[in-house]
Amino acid sequence: MPKIAKGDRLENIAFEYIKNKITTGEYPTGYRVVEAKLSQELNMSRTPIRRAIINLCHSGFLVHQYNRGAFVQNTEVTITEFFSRMKLVELLMYESTEKLVLREDYVVVDDIIEIAEKVIQYEKNREYELMRGAFEDFICAFIGKLNNDYFNRVIQDLWNEINDNATKEVKLIIVSASDRIAEELAHMIAILKSWDYEQLKKCFQHIMNAMILIAF
Repeated sequence: MPKIAKGDRLENIAFEYIKNKITTGEYPTGYRVVEAKLSQELNMSRTPIRRAIINLCHSGFLVHQYNRGAFVQNTEVTITEFFSRMKLVELLMYESTEKLVLREDYVVVDDIIEIAEKVIQYEKNREYELMRGAFEDFICAFIGKLNNDYFNRVIQDLWNEINDNATKEVKLIIVSASDRIAEELAHMIAILKSWDYEQLKKCFQHIMNAMILIAF
């Protein structure tokens, strides 16, 4: 049974417990998750476990089958699935850009610029793992300007899913397109400093196109 810290919500404990079983392979694809068994293992009622299972279904780790229960979903993120998730990232980047356009100088962008500069420096030094992590941080910080907790959680969960379950080919996409990403981020820094925010969408389109060309 996992150690429960004071203040932890039981459904969060159950969520992380089941998720860990899935990501480590202890619960393989197709494994049926049973509330009663988990209730005994975790020494908690079935209600928080049921909520955790529902959240895991929403997160893509489990799939619910009518009258049969919840089963472990194939969580491997292929190239096609990666780009379907990137479409969501693209839409949220556009929404955040619209907010920058509407609010003009009322939204602080110094943190975005600082992270973008880190991405460029890591790419220059060929520190590709650091570069990939910083690029993810840049996306999260950019979308964070929407001040929407739900979107922030969705994007964080998306990156966690990719880092945990992506195929080797997917993990190489950002690294392989690193020079183009760094180039476009340099343009984005100039745009952010000049407040000509409308041009930001084109930069991110170019990043997306570069990754697509690398992948296919």
